[in-house]
Amino acid sequence: MTDHLAGGAAAALDPPPGAAICDLLGPLYELMLADAVRRSAGVHFTSPALASGLVNFAASIRVGERFRTGEVVLDPACGAGAFLVATARHLWAEAGTDGRSTSAGGILSRLVGADLDPDVLVVASAALARWALDEADAPGHDEAVGRARASGLSSDEPTLVCCDALTQPDVLARAIGGAPVGWVVGNPPFLAQLRAGTRHDARRRSSLTERFGAEVGAYTDTAALFLLAATELVADTGVVCLIQPRSVLAARDAAGVRQTVTKRMPLAAAWVGDGGFGAAVEVWAPVLGGFAAAPVGEVPVRGGSTVEMELGMVPVGALSSESWGALVAAAEGLPAVRRTSGTPLGRLGEVVRFSAGFRDEYYAMLELAQEATLTEREGRPEVPAGFAALVSSGLIDPGVCRWGGKSMRFGKRRWESPVVDLGALAADDAPTTAWAKRQLVPKVLVASQTRVIEAAPDGQGRAIGLTPVIAGVPKGITLGHLLAVLCSPVSTLSLVSAMAGSGMGRAGVRVSTRALGDLDLPVHQGPWDEAAGLLAGRCDLGDGIESATLTWVHELMVAASGIDDPSPVRGWFADLVR
Repeated sequence: MTDHLAGGAAAALDPPPGAAICDLLGPLYELMLADAVRRSAGVHFTSPALASGLVNFAASIRVGERFRTGEVVLDPACGAGAFLVATARHLWAEAGTDGRSTSAGGILSRLVGADLDPDVLVVASAALARWALDEADAPGHDEAVGRARASGLSSDEPTLVCCDALTQPDVLARAIGGAPVGWVVGNPPFLAQLRAGTRHDARRRSSLTERFGAEVGAYTDTAALFLLAATELVADTGVVCLIQPRSVLAARDAAGVRQTVTKRMPLAAAWVGDGGFGAAVEVWAPVLGGFAAAPVGEVPVRGGSTVEMELGMVPVGALSSESWGALVAAAEGLPAVRRTSGTPLGRLGEVVRFSAGFRDEYYAMLELAQEATLTEREGRPEVPAGFAALVSSGLIDPGVCRWGGKSMRFGKRRWESPVVDLGALAADDAPTTAWAKRQLVPKVLVASQTRVIEAAPDGQGRAIGLTPVIAGVPKGITLGHLLAVLCSPVSTLSLVSAMAGSGMGRAGVRVSTRALGDLDLPVHQGPWDEAAGLLAGRCDLGDGIESATLTWVHELMVAASGIDDPSPVRGWFADLVR
């Protein structure tokens, strides 16, 4: 029973004073569903306050703001009708403000909803009918109820159709009836494809692939496909606002959706939830469209349970098909990287080759690993001649590798100074060892998940990074220049902002070869050169960088980034490392 009462549905048992009956029907219906049914179908109640807040927010973004003659509002996965009721309220208030004559039935006739569950459509119909009686006709409520009982609510009713909006577009099109779709709003089901209980069967996956093509990745959440379908259905001047799981912001298999969606419609605004959603998942909602011809340079981000909190502005340039994580970064108080003048000298991936091993490479190194007999040079452990050090993420700190001075776990056991024999490595012609051989060059090793980017130089090519350590081999810059970029507070901020969309921003930086390659190079060459010069003499494996030197490198790289106001970035980074 405890799980049944999680999230918004529990409010139905103890509604706030004055709660409208139409707002209670949805959560009551959800309470009657078995937990397994709710999870497998992605059925999760949307609070009336949030639905109204998002509808009002989306309406405020649209040019001219007002709903246009002949348009309809579509919720392609309407459930119990929370968004349709919220839209009806908004249109009723809008008509009252304009002094236009309208009726509850006239508003209902402009609402279109679709859902796979015929029972929930009955609930949605009842909720909309009750709204018309209780709210829209409130001045003559008793008389209106009597008329409704005698002759029915109205000849004008919402169009509610039982269909799959993703795989039955023809059925949905008939329900819309050729009318322009002014708004698409709602909370589509979250069906993560990594979970057995919500994974598509082969037939449905085939239907989705046939409908959407390359945008359907192996792990694309169903909610993202609703976003894609909405941009096909909405009018050119329309607005789309659909709640999404945060994974859609940065997940690799949602990249095609992000790219296609923003080609069709501009990202105008966003709401970012703060947890506590009934689905036990962090959520957000984009507002797409609503613009005239003039582009907008920044995207407003709001939060709060009623979409009332202004959280910040995100430069459009910080958003790409690779990640919209900057929207969550703004909501979580991360400073934005703003440049009004100057352009980065390129991307890091243009001058560095990043690579990482996988499971097979990990076990290939485990088979060849042995403990080394250590010697010391200048007070630090030295890799024996004829061997290469094996380095895990745990041995990498900012600017230094702790191999030989700190133990590590590898293959379910503790190692003090693991190495591989270069002769044995050369004699093995397997693809897994070919990967290791390519690492035996001057490079930088980057740890997999940390609070800041942790990169250690290997100037002599004496180490092999174990999966998931990333190796970065410079091909157009010096090792010192590469290390300076990876040590930059701005690079850490960029990665944290990008990964915030996958839920990793709060816990730390989860690096990937793609994310590192997408980092901007500095804007100003001078301070970058100076930072690289400070690091150039400390690039051998195991060399350490003094704290004062690293701090000065941080300052130089912030200056090299060309951001307008470096103070917020400095303060944020200082708090992070502290």
